[in-house]
Parts: sequence; structure tokens; C-alpha cells
Amino acid sequence: MRSSSMGQRDWKDWGDIYGVREGSLDVDTANYDNTGDDFVLSRWMWFNFATVTITAGYVPFETIASMTGAALTSSGAAPNDYYDLPLWTEDSLNQPTRPMLIRVPSKDSDGMVRNLDFVLFKVQFNPISFSGPAYKDGLVLNYGGTALISSVDEAGTTLPKRAIGRMVSRPTA
Repeated sequence: MRSSSMGQRDWKDWGDIYGVREGSLDVDTANYDNTGDDFVLSRWMWFNFATVTITAGYVPFETIASMTGAALTSSGAAPNDYYDLPLWTEDSLNQPTRPMLIRVPSKDSDGMVRNLDFVLFKVQFNPISFSGPAYKDGLVLNYGGTALISSVDEAGTTLPKRAIGRMVSRPTA
């Protein structure tokens, strides 16, 4: 996952989530059946948002600080340095939305390695949570968020139709 402030920073400025163990992207849909003469005449479908969930085994302090707006401090003196980050402050709960890039390794029909990118234009992140530690799993960090419908893409460019995001298949760099 990569996250960025809309049109203000490059993806790499917000940081990555490494050690991803599991992730999901689920769209919230609903429908209405238009009935008449005892059968369905037509069906209307719509979506509201998409839910993003990621579990990872690595704790990236800088990425968490960016997501929560919290200040990261360090003693700065290796090898005995330490890092300090406030956990679950009231200010961290309603941070501005940010784009999110989910990159998945893939292959094309000829077996050539590619990246499949899911670019979400506007994600409201939930507070992080922890699970474990558990045998062979260690401590697991849980990320979540809601990808909202947006009228602009990740760079702030106006879209012809509102969308949650897009999929892009590209060669690996």
C-alpha cells in the first residue's frame, strides 16, 4: 500500500506498508428491484463505498505518523536510538482523506511479470489496531479504511464520471 495527500506529494512520500499478509477490497453495493405484474421488470444497482483491510507484520512508524497526523520523535543516536509515536489520540481519528495505491504482482497471458495497481482516489483511514502476538505470526498490525466516491483522481484532476478508483496493469520497473 502506498498513500499520498491528493496532488501535494508523491506516493513514496507517505510510505509503504511492508510485510502484508492479507488484504481485501470490498465494494458496498445495494439494489432495488422494480416489480410489476408479479415479477421483476428491472433492477437498479448502486455502490456507496469500498472497504479496504490490510494486515501486516511490520510496523512502519513514519507511515503511521503520516496516516494519523501524529508527530514521530526519535532519540537519533544509533545504536541505542528509540522512536516515540502517540497512539490513538483524538486528533488522529479524523484525518484528511488520501489516495491509496495497492500494488499486486501479476503476470500477463504470455507469463511476463507485471504490476496490477489498484488506485483508490479518496480513502478515509480508520485507527490502526493490533493482534497477537501469536506463535509463528508475531504481532500483526491491522489497517482499514473506507474508499469514498470521488470527483477527482489521486492527482486532483477532475474525472469525467465520479469513481472510487481505477485498476492499472503495467510492466514492473
